[in-house]
Amino acid sequence: MDFSYPKLSNAFFNKEEKIKTDNSNEPSPVSEKEIRSKPFTSETKDSFTDLQTPIMDSFNNMEIYKIIMRRKFHLLAIVLISIFFGFVFSSPTFIKPKFKSSAILYPVNIIPYSMESPTEQLLQLFHSSDVRTLMVKKFNLGNHYGIEQNSPAGMTRVFETYEENIIIRKTEFESIKIDIQDENADTASEMVASLINFVNIKAQMLQREKTGEVVKILLNQLAVKRQSIDSLEAANDILRNRYGLLDYKSQTKEATKTYLKLASDGASKEKIRSVDSLLYNLEEKGGMQVSITTQLKGLRESYNTIKTEYDKAISDLTKELTYSNVVAKPFPADSKSYPIRSLIVLICGLSALLFGILLFIILDRRLPKSNDGSLSK
Repeated sequence: MDFSYPKLSNAFFNKEEKIKTDNSNEPSPVSEKEIRSKPFTSETKDSFTDLQTPIMDSFNNMEIYKIIMRRKFHLLAIVLISIFFGFVFSSPTFIKPKFKSSAILYPVNIIPYSMESPTEQLLQLFHSSDVRTLMVKKFNLGNHYGIEQNSPAGMTRVFETYEENIIIRKTEFESIKIDIQDENADTASEMVASLINFVNIKAQMLQREKTGEVVKILLNQLAVKRQSIDSLEAANDILRNRYGLLDYKSQTKEATKTYLKLASDGASKEKIRSVDSLLYNLEEKGGMQVSITTQLKGLRESYNTIKTEYDKAISDLTKELTYSNVVAKPFPADSKSYPIRSLIVLICGLSALLFGILLFIILDRRLPKSNDGSLSK
């Protein structure tokens, strides 16, 4: 078989050459890449303007306005329908309303543990796991929130829901504000009061734990001091009973004075011997008696100081304190705080309006237009 192309006449080539010649005067289209590669001159500026003109035309505000006016009844119907559905689906049938109860308080009787302020320390107590666990147990929050606690990650879901419904924050006035939301207004108010009470219990437990450690230390110190005092007093009793030493300074003065008087008066040897015996004991044991007396004095002063601290610690250990001054007490709310129905309806209406405008812009652009610019039937 012959697969050669058919021969074309000279007239065809002459005609095509003429067409090329006629079109040679028309400027060839320039791509955006070529324009950007050239220096920015008046010529390239005009080229950029030519490229942007179709884009600007596609976002003509007047054209959008005409579409909105032409489709206004359709848009109105879409908005009304969306508002209706927003109103229906925001009803208590679909979204359970929640009531909020709040309280504002200031920290008191907080023992500083670090450089944090008392407000920050009390805020940490509100977020402690012990307080959260007490709240979960008291109000049975697993069943209350409809969560099976024995299921995998059940407690995690309970704690997450707890964090979502309970907001505790520090205010600009160094106070703490508590906001709790619940489907029952009375339960929300009771949860706020219980949370404050549990924080007081937690703060008291921490304080008593630390105070108990101090009491134990002071008690040990008192025992050591008491033992030292008893040992020295026993040694001093021996000096008093066996050697007749009561007060070294005064006894030395009086014994010397008596001895000299007896010797000058020519007293009997027995009287002189008794005084001489006392002087001998004072000479041999007097230094020990002075040392014991000095140590006892210091130990008794130290013992009394520790005893004062111990009594104060015992008082702190047994006293009942609260750690917050509530300036705004919680109470059951008389109106729901969630959901905000008007906001939901407004968002539904605006979203539907924007979606409808966008939809009709796309649809109307796909329809052919007549010569006068109106949409063809």
